Amino acid sequence: MATMDDLDKLPADLVWQDNGHLSDIVLSTIADGEIEIVPLEAHTHLEHCEECTTRFGAEALLSVHAGELLAEVSRVRSMPAVLAPRSVREVAVDGWARLPKAAFFGALFLAVMGALPAIILRGHVRIAEFTEILSRSIVMLARGVVLVAKSGSFTVLLWASAMTLLLVGLGVSRVARPKPVNGLAEEGGR
Repeated sequence: MATMDDLDKLPADLVWQDNGHLSDIVLSTIADGEIEIVPLEAHTHLEHCEECTTRFGAEALLSVHAGELLAEVSRVRSMPAVLAPRSVREVAVDGWARLPKAAFFGALFLAVMGALPAIILRGHVRIAEFTEILSRSIVMLARGVVLVAKSGSFTVLLWASAMTLLLVGLGVSRVARPKPVNGLAEEGGR
């Protein structure tokens, strides 16, 4: 029968790995100072196993580093917004809020003013030319799509375009990846 002390401890499936060593959960629990919930057998194993002791050291360093980062974040958040570093200040994620509206509308106004004489002088002719070019382009694009769809290489083209989009997406994600905060990402990835 389980005693009250046994019920307060981590279960064996969370304590041990399949290879007989301590799990990362136990190592991080001990590193965080929650030693009361770890069974005595795990503490004994940690004292005698060099591999688990090495892993525990890495977990302890990560725990200390995370504590320092959390303390820094809480310190900066308690600062007045004017004194806080620019990277910590709240930034609107909405694209419209980040758009330099004065520059955008100024450039739009200049473009309209520059195009106005051409529109006034030959506007109806230009609009007719534009609609004719647009309609021809749509027809030509539709014919190309039909031709590719009827060809035997449609599946190959479909896969090639999907792979191209995938590679471009991977490239963009590599370029846009956020930088690690004080090396935390490198330590956690080990």
